[in-house]
Amino acid sequence: MESHQDIEEPILQCTVGGMPVDLSIWSYPDEGAMDEPKRQQYFARKRAVELYIEGASSKTIRKQCGIGRRRVYELIRTRCLATHPDGLCYGWRGLVPELRIHGYKRKSPLDIDVFGRGGSGALQLFIEQEPELAEQFRRRVLKSSQKNDLELIKIKIIDHWKWLVERLQEREYETKGKWPFNTENCGYQSVYRWTKSILSSNPNRAALVVGGPDISQKMKSGDGVDRPVSYMLQRVEMDAHKLDGRFCVLIPDPVGGFIPRIIYRLWVIVLIEVKSRVVLGYHLSLGREVSQNDVLRAIKHALTRWTPMELTFSELAYLPGAGFPSSVNPQWQGLCWDETSVDGALAEVCKRVKSALADVVGSRLLSPDDGFSVRRSKDDRPFIETFYRNLASRGFQKMSNSTGPKPSKKPVKDPAMVAISSQFQYEYALELLDTIFANYNCTLHTALHRSPLKFWEFLLPRLVPQPRHADPNTVNALLSMRKLCPVHGGYKVGRDPYVHFENARYSGPGLSNRHDLVGQKVWVVNHIEEDARYVLCSTQDGASLGVLRSAPPWDTLPHSTEVRKQILSVLRKNNVSPFGGRGSVEIFMDFVNGQKDRKLPVHPAYLKLCRILRAADECLDDRLLAAAQADRTDDSVPKGGNETRSKKANIQPVLPPRRKAAVGR
Repeated sequence: MESHQDIEEPILQCTVGGMPVDLSIWSYPDEGAMDEPKRQQYFARKRAVELYIEGASSKTIRKQCGIGRRRVYELIRTRCLATHPDGLCYGWRGLVPELRIHGYKRKSPLDIDVFGRGGSGALQLFIEQEPELAEQFRRRVLKSSQKNDLELIKIKIIDHWKWLVERLQEREYETKGKWPFNTENCGYQSVYRWTKSILSSNPNRAALVVGGPDISQKMKSGDGVDRPVSYMLQRVEMDAHKLDGRFCVLIPDPVGGFIPRIIYRLWVIVLIEVKSRVVLGYHLSLGREVSQNDVLRAIKHALTRWTPMELTFSELAYLPGAGFPSSVNPQWQGLCWDETSVDGALAEVCKRVKSALADVVGSRLLSPDDGFSVRRSKDDRPFIETFYRNLASRGFQKMSNSTGPKPSKKPVKDPAMVAISSQFQYEYALELLDTIFANYNCTLHTALHRSPLKFWEFLLPRLVPQPRHADPNTVNALLSMRKLCPVHGGYKVGRDPYVHFENARYSGPGLSNRHDLVGQKVWVVNHIEEDARYVLCSTQDGASLGVLRSAPPWDTLPHSTEVRKQILSVLRKNNVSPFGGRGSVEIFMDFVNGQKDRKLPVHPAYLKLCRILRAADECLDDRLLAAAQADRTDDSVPKGGNETRSKKANIQPVLPPRRKAAVGR
């Protein structure tokens, strides 16, 4: 019996042309993509190489494969061991029939006849004869603009060709009838392919030349395959989008009625969970630019319970099942996530937003400053960018008050005139956005094959460990402002102690008797987001000093600290004193309502103040309505058997219908 040592194993390695051959590391082509004749020839060559490596004779190779040993040697040396553009050797790929491994190289002198034939390889011959000029051409093609330098950018290929032709004219190529002046198009096609090959062989540099710094940075950051999202609530994408529409606001006219005024284009901030594509929350910003408070309001909306709006344009706008996760299941309210991806805007990466995400949500901020994302790169936040693109095409761009998808493409009608004539108020835009986002969450998603809410419901029970919940008290205080303020006044000046906080003077019973705190600093907290008339005060040791109230002229109507700053800015700019015996809010409202120039957009502070006053009036209407219903219930119960009293009690009082509150003067 023959032993294991006596069995001759096939030799898989040898040396060809002084280069080692290792068949185990050779790359394979797609053998199924070849047609039948090429496939048969390829397998014959492959078998011949294997027999050659095993040491078979030329007669054996020719009998089985149809080619001789010398031919197999040339195939291995010139094709299989050649370097592929991917940096590896061609390997088995070099045996594919009719595959060009080496480019054409002219050996004979150039001789072009009168018909323009015989010029193959003329460019390669020129590069060998003029290496310095060829190197100058390469540097010109790959040259990028320097910072803060005035120079040409995005040079076209025809400009490179003209530059090369001018250099060759200086070298008397044209007078001697040399290439390219002896061709029909003066060598443009050859120079075109040469330029393309230079750019293709230097992709990083070509991206900077052709696309600029943004495209070059995109090449470095990649397409996102190395940073996938592996579980639910791992990453949330947040971004702001300017709505493609013009809207107006109705300002009361002193003679009666309302006057429509155009407002600035509005911004909307949206948070989308990447895994399920669910819209967690949003906020419609009424300012010219997005502020840090707008970002915090969007985060707060994502962590609080959503309730449907009382729509004024339709009762059937919400689809069945529409809503947000917080409205579907109370257990889904306040769910936290791990990462927040933003585009690097100042309002999104400021310290206040970063600390709020870390302390309230427990989320890490992914910004271009300390992460892999790129400023304004749509590829780093693909889901929310796609959502905004669909929001524009399926939402506001369908209406005639839209500004259009591109600034260069003018709309059919003037969107500002359409907004004024139709009185398309921004309140309608808020209602429309709420229905669009709520309906999106319950609409079938083509990539998920179910709605985002259904996919959310499917994934959440399988999430291990279970997601965190944000503290409701911390969420409610997300927009509160805390500041150390010195205590002024005291018995030395004959005044009760008070503090200055956000351009207003505050005092209260808990502070007025603490003359010992004069000269020291106390904590002042704006705990009510949209009513800065009241603040909380405490010592640095934590002892509460109760509620403080603002002094005139900031004590009449509710407003926020942000609106207060904007009111002061407008009034001071127009030389209007806020201390004229009336409240500053009323003075500001009269100032805006009395503007004669109807073409100027309404100041954002007016819109924010209207929203605050409307919310306060609606809250007051709810309390009055509840009180009236309670009184009616008490009066309907007869007392002492008085028949007359019982008949009067059965008469139900008629309450006026609910309406939007008008802005008071």
